[in-house]
Amino acid sequence: MGMTFVDIGWSNTPDGPVQTIRLLVDTGAFYSMVPREVLGSAGIRPAWRQRFRLANRQPLERDVGFAFAHYPGRLPPAATHVIFGEPGDAAILGAFTIGGLEMEVDPRSGELRPLTSLPLIALVPA
Repeated sequence: MGMTFVDIGWSNTPDGPVQTIRLLVDTGAFYSMVPREVLGSAGIRPAWRQRFRLANRQPLERDVGFAFAHYPGRLPPAATHVIFGEPGDAAILGAFTIGGLEMEVDPRSGELRPLTSLPLIALVPA
């Protein structure tokens, strides 16, 4: 299976101006990472700084903020956390945002598709 890229729009409110960027779909990443200048153009600001670990186990610190992700044909946009990417960082769409958009990766085609049903956590009586 090849790599999957999608165009995702980013805004600081559900109906705010949207900045769109092409991202690599990476279900192994938790949060999405978008270049700082794209997020700044959308009015998205850092809210905290967090430590991460790359696939090669190298530690990394980046700013994180709150954003809305827009995917064509999916409403409403997903409220999500987004990492402010620095020069040299890959632009990626992570699992947290994919889930928020109620999408999944089709294992055969590698493309994003709408979830056929949402996972439910069973409640156990106390």
